[in-house]
Amino acid sequence: MTVLTKEQYSKMGKKGGTAFRHTWTEEEKGIVRMMYKGTNKSAIDIANRLTVLTSEKITLYAVKGQVQQMGLAIDKSRRWTEREKEKLAELMGKNRPEAVARLLRRSVNSVQVMAKRLGCGKRVRDGWYTKKEVSEICGVDHHKTQQWIDKGILKASFEHGVRPQKDGSRCWHINEADLREFFIQHSYELTGRNVDLFQMVNILVGDR
Repeated sequence: MTVLTKEQYSKMGKKGGTAFRHTWTEEEKGIVRMMYKGTNKSAIDIANRLTVLTSEKITLYAVKGQVQQMGLAIDKSRRWTEREKEKLAELMGKNRPEAVARLLRRSVNSVQVMAKRLGCGKRVRDGWYTKKEVSEICGVDHHKTQQWIDKGILKASFEHGVRPQKDGSRCWHINEADLREFFIQHSYELTGRNVDLFQMVNILVGDR
C-alpha cells in the first residue's frame, strides 16, 4: 500500500472529493489516542499507519474528524494554567484519569493528553500497573494485552477480587515484578511501533 504525502492528503477528503466514510474500530481509535500529539504531522503519521494497516486510503481529514469526535483536539478556548498542570501532576499520581477529570472539571481525554505531554500519565501507583498502562507502554491495544493475560504469559489479578467490567469500575492489577518477567521471557511479543522504551527500561532496571 502506497503511503501518501501531505500534498496528496490535501487533495482528498474535501467536498466533492474522493472521501468515504470509514468505520473506526477500537484498535484504530487506540492508535489515534496513542499517536496524536496535536499537530498535523502526527495526524498524517496516523493516517499513513492506518492506510497501511487497513489497506484503505485513510485521509488526514478523516483522522482529524476522529480526533474531534474522541475529544482529543486541543481546546483553545480554555487553556491549561500552570496551577492546573501542577494539580494534574499531583492527582495523576494517586487517582484514575476519570476521577482527575471530575476534580479538574475537564474531559477524560483532555486530562490524558495533557498528562502525556507533561510525562505524568504513565506511572502512578506503588508496585503495580493497570492493563491500560501496560498497553501504552508496550505500544499495543488493550485487546492484545488481554490476550497475554488470558494465555497466562502476563500475570494479572483482579482489583479487590472483582473481575474488571467494561464500565471501567474495576481494573486489572499487574505487578511490576510480573511485568518485568514478561518483558524478559516474552520479548518477542513486543513488536508494537509505539513501545515506550524509556518506561520499559525503567521497569527492567527497577528504577521508577
